[in-house]
Amino acid sequence: MNYFLAQALNNQWANRRLLNACARLNEAEYGAYRTNFFPSIQSTLCHILEVDRYYLTALEGDRDGQMKDFSEILPYAQLLQSQTQTDQRLVAFCEALREKDLARSVELVRVDGVVRERIDRLLLHLFEHQIHHRGQVHSMLSGTGVEPPQLDEFFLECDHKYRQKDEQLAEEIVWRDYRPG
Repeated sequence: MNYFLAQALNNQWANRRLLNACARLNEAEYGAYRTNFFPSIQSTLCHILEVDRYYLTALEGDRDGQMKDFSEILPYAQLLQSQTQTDQRLVAFCEALREKDLARSVELVRVDGVVRERIDRLLLHLFEHQIHHRGQVHSMLSGTGVEPPQLDEFFLECDHKYRQKDEQLAEEIVWRDYRPG
């Protein structure tokens, strides 16, 4: 099993579920001030995208590209399109990974200089970051009329009954090219 590909696919699926729930918010609810680390659903979702773009640029070896300002506050439709494309890039990156790549280091451009980080650790950090901030959006959704989607699973067979209403998000679509073994 390619663990990192499985994580990227689950990440893509969880982002889709969360963004589809957020699509039911009106513009005022999407940008409304809420108590959390970031002050709104919109700003939290934009932060997730910002960090994804930064780390993917590093993972893809684009040192100069990391200096781009990724911190945009986007309207929902633009955020959805950008996050979908970024999730696809992450899946493609993880799909192409080979065992020997995991210990390889990439350069991260930081305020205090360039540091090197292993690919496996950087990916684990990126997935953890996503989970953390999706949880914050999930919590903020609880303060709206939109029911937060279930995000705390990893395609377990015993939980399949809870996903059945997500026809357009069925794991068969997300796992489209994954073949165990």
